[in-house]
Amino acid sequence: MIAGREAAMSDKENRRYDENGKSHKGQVVGKSRRPVMKDYDIVLASGAEHLKARFEHHGYRVYDSDLNYDEKRFFPNADIYARIAGVKELADRRVLVVQSCTGSGPAENEFFSTSDRIVELLLLLDILKRPVEVEKLGHKEYRETPVVPPANVEVLLTFQPFALQDKSFETGEAASGRWAMDQVARSCNKVWAVNPHGSEKLHWVRGLKERGLYEEIDVAGDLVKFGAKAFGFDEYKVVAPDEGAQERFDVNGYGKSREDSFTIELRGELAVEGKDVIVLDDLTKSGSTLLKTAKRLYEQGAEDVGMAVVHVLPLMNRGEELLRNLFDKSQGKVVTSNTIKTKIFCEDHHELSYNIVDTIAKKFS
Repeated sequence: MIAGREAAMSDKENRRYDENGKSHKGQVVGKSRRPVMKDYDIVLASGAEHLKARFEHHGYRVYDSDLNYDEKRFFPNADIYARIAGVKELADRRVLVVQSCTGSGPAENEFFSTSDRIVELLLLLDILKRPVEVEKLGHKEYRETPVVPPANVEVLLTFQPFALQDKSFETGEAASGRWAMDQVARSCNKVWAVNPHGSEKLHWVRGLKERGLYEEIDVAGDLVKFGAKAFGFDEYKVVAPDEGAQERFDVNGYGKSREDSFTIELRGELAVEGKDVIVLDDLTKSGSTLLKTAKRLYEQGAEDVGMAVVHVLPLMNRGEELLRNLFDKSQGKVVTSNTIKTKIFCEDHHELSYNIVDTIAKKFS
């Protein structure tokens, strides 16, 4: 694909055409040309399409998960559709399939649940495992011819599926995160995850790593540097809002107790008087922990406080309402990454969103 031409195309035009240069509506167009550029080719599932331009900027061939004949990813009965029209071009190649496994928010045209993202990902992996060329012979009559599959298929999860249920907390409860990761790992050569919530303390995480099936990508360091530049901090102290973030990022921080999903209390003292401080956390749904941490830091004498959070999650019933509240109450002193597409950060305030492809490109050259 030619990046300049793609950038000029509208969203409607910017979709994959089949090998014969025909769209889903049967319009004949010029065949796309995709020169080999990198060791890996990229396949973007629905949750990662917003990363396309940056992958192309880094010189990758990028393939979308195509739309059906209604220009959608769902049929009227809610069945999900998956297709990689250029699958023949991936023969004997190394392929990285990228997906963000959480529910969609206002920034997306169709609603996806986490379960939808997982099913779509598994369907794409099945296409790559057993690709076929389909020829229409007549009315409802088709012929399938196997084609050469990719030599290696890996998955990059920009957000880990069922991240908040990575173990059983009650008797008889599903460990949804473990189940989902097991399904994906069985369907590809290796799984990568960007700053996953599940740690190596979990036996299933250790098991996947020991078998060489799983590895993590840490964008926190790049995000903090990005935040420091955005906040205008030359020298600064990085702190964590709770014990979990302290363990993940190996920095000092506060203790936290939680009453419910939106009510928390902090405890502890930090030596921050007269210093610029960046609060670093792995994910937020509401921003309540980040805002309380910033308030406590100011009370303990911090000169200025900025916040950096790797993943920001839209909520099923409230969309990005709480994320907008975080932006407003912090007076814009918050940066995040684009592991999950959000309107407020990826579109309205893109200058506050670190593009994770810049970190990913260092791993997959």
